[in-house]
Amino acid sequence: MRNIPNILTTLRLFMVPVYVLVFCVEDVTKQLSASIFILASATDVLDGYIARRFNMTSKWGQLMDPLADKLMQITVLVSLVCVGKVPLWFLIYLAILEIVMILAGVFLYKNKIYIKSNIFGKANTVLLFIFMIVMLFGSLNSVAINVMLSFLVIFSFLTSAVYGYIYFLRHKKYKKYNLPISKREA
Repeated sequence: MRNIPNILTTLRLFMVPVYVLVFCVEDVTKQLSASIFILASATDVLDGYIARRFNMTSKWGQLMDPLADKLMQITVLVSLVCVGKVPLWFLIYLAILEIVMILAGVFLYKNKIYIKSNIFGKANTVLLFIFMIVMLFGSLNSVAINVMLSFLVIFSFLTSAVYGYIYFLRHKKYKKYNLPISKREA
């Protein structure tokens, strides 16, 4: 770990068990747990900025940064499910979505197509972050929770469809698979 972004990613990995410990011993307010999650998210933004700005990217960071992010997100969501603040179906939905995205990513990688993040994916991550913070800090009624969850599901599904369109349907390499491509894009 020769650089600051890798150190921040490692720190974020260590924050996962710290979050779990604090969440389990903390009272109902979960303010310290939320603070740890916010700090972990801030280190994610900071390490990405530093890595790109100062050309400090590394293979280790490219692998471990998304892993650290997903571990923290999964940990927060599982903890919220365990205390009944988030329904189990939402966690299952996100798990299925992540598995599909990973499989699609592996397929594209094997075909030498590299997935770049875009504004839709970043917006999806920000919305999920806001939802988790709201759920950690406050208690909402079931109607508000269901409205937020419905919006998140619809938005995440649409962003996944946009990714699919960009990387499968629009990419000229997949003409051989007879995927429908409009004449304007060919």
